[in-house]
Amino acid sequence: MYHVVSCELRAEKQGNVRRLMLLIIMMLLIVILLQTAGAQNAPPPQYQNALKQAEKLFEQGDVDGVIRLLGPWTDDNPKLAEAQHGLGLAYYRKPDFPNAIRHLSMAFRLEPENSNAWRQTVEVLAMAYYFSNRAKDALPLLEMASSWVKDNTNYQYTLAMAYLATHDRENARRTFAVIFGLEPDSASAYILAADLMSQEKYVDDSEAMILAALKIQPNLPLVSYKLGLIALTRGRYEETAKHMSKELESNPGHSNAWHYLGDAYIRLGKLQEAVVPLQRAIWLNLQSTRSYLLLAQVYSQQERHFVAENTLKRVIDMEPRNYEAHFQLARVYHKTNRPELAKKEMLIANEIKSSGPQ
Repeated sequence: MYHVVSCELRAEKQGNVRRLMLLIIMMLLIVILLQTAGAQNAPPPQYQNALKQAEKLFEQGDVDGVIRLLGPWTDDNPKLAEAQHGLGLAYYRKPDFPNAIRHLSMAFRLEPENSNAWRQTVEVLAMAYYFSNRAKDALPLLEMASSWVKDNTNYQYTLAMAYLATHDRENARRTFAVIFGLEPDSASAYILAADLMSQEKYVDDSEAMILAALKIQPNLPLVSYKLGLIALTRGRYEETAKHMSKELESNPGHSNAWHYLGDAYIRLGKLQEAVVPLQRAIWLNLQSTRSYLLLAQVYSQQERHFVAENTLKRVIDMEPRNYEAHFQLARVYHKTNRPELAKKEMLIANEIKSSGPQ
């Protein structure tokens, strides 16, 4: 990497000299002054050796070594483009995004525009901004780089997510459409964008996409379900139940719609109404542990402790390390005056919780 960058920079400098030579008759004095200043500021041979050594350290994965090696050079002379570039990449790999941004920003200003090194700086600096939750700063660079990384879907996805983070829903939708090979103004493109926006909790943007899609194609499938999920995220449980019920009128085999209908009823305090949709969610998906857990919660609140216990044991059979199942079962044992079993289940629950995600 460093060899390529160094060669590119040297080639650019040589091109500048050749262009100056064409004007030597008219600007002889200026050329002499520029050449003199360049000779005075030319990095010593040790600098080129440091760059070569840094390249080897990169190949060995020793980014801390790169930082120790190149750091003193930029401290003495901040205008050393290659060193700033190398330090930026090293800090990015650590990852230390604030320092990566600091050095890559310098390299961006120093490197010849559109050189290989400059383009790499643009790409990595954009990602450093993005991963620092600075989507607004990342966007201009991501847009710039997207013109030469058109086939890199990961990069295009990051661009779309940066648009989303700045609530530029139209550009987000168009970029998602390109990634997935859809016509940007089609109903499918709007729905796809809505799903991705909802997944990232941008529910207002998601709803706007769904409503726009309905204007293009009024009979779109699953729209009521999607609107129900948005209402659930907003805490509008009556609205959730309404949308899920409407979805189930035409799509009674949708287990998730039954699940979220039951969930909405529980949140509304309508425990008896929640039982039927949760049972149907389980019948349609026998591995739906989350529906079993909600149903056990209902049974427990109804003081149907024996049914709740068997329901929770079913979850544990499917997922032995399910924290919520062990925790609820401990409470059932406590309510039914079985303290030793309650203590055992609570110990298991606490051990699962302390061990973190599996």
